[in-house]
Amino acid sequence: MLSLSACATLNETECESVNWSDLGRSDGAAGRSPSYVQRHREACAKYSLPVDESAWRAGWEDGIRRYCTPENGLSAGRDGRSYANSCPSDVAPGFESAYRVGKRVHDAQSEYDRLKRELEQLYDDLEDAAKGEDRRKVRNRISLKESDLFLAEGRVRDAERLYDRYLYEEAAGRY
Repeated sequence: MLSLSACATLNETECESVNWSDLGRSDGAAGRSPSYVQRHREACAKYSLPVDESAWRAGWEDGIRRYCTPENGLSAGRDGRSYANSCPSDVAPGFESAYRVGKRVHDAQSEYDRLKRELEQLYDDLEDAAKGEDRRKVRNRISLKESDLFLAEGRVRDAERLYDRYLYEEAAGRY
């Protein structure tokens, strides 16, 4: 069933035989928005087959509540996964708060990794630079990039501290 929900559309056989409640549960557990059923409707319309939207929606309600936990928000954010603003209003604040904490770690680490790759490329450029003037320009760029990398490292540490604090406070029941 998970393989069905990973696709944007269903084929004719799937439209004929799918358990709409299970598919809705799968879509919800993947964090998909309630409008995602429209994709299934469009896919099955090609074969003039109906979608049991009420069964799909009942399954989605169960699945989305499994998805919209603070623990999953933290994990989704840290992994850099997108969030479709699909959590119901009664559980959205906990998920979204945790998601922002995790996403901050992801974004800080991604920036650090990008700057590190750029710095490594500059070191390669320095080796390739033949003239003194070219080497001086590359060294200046290296110096600036090292400063940027140092600041990015601090942002990673800050984000990880916030993440750790969130975990501690969540365990203590404060968030």
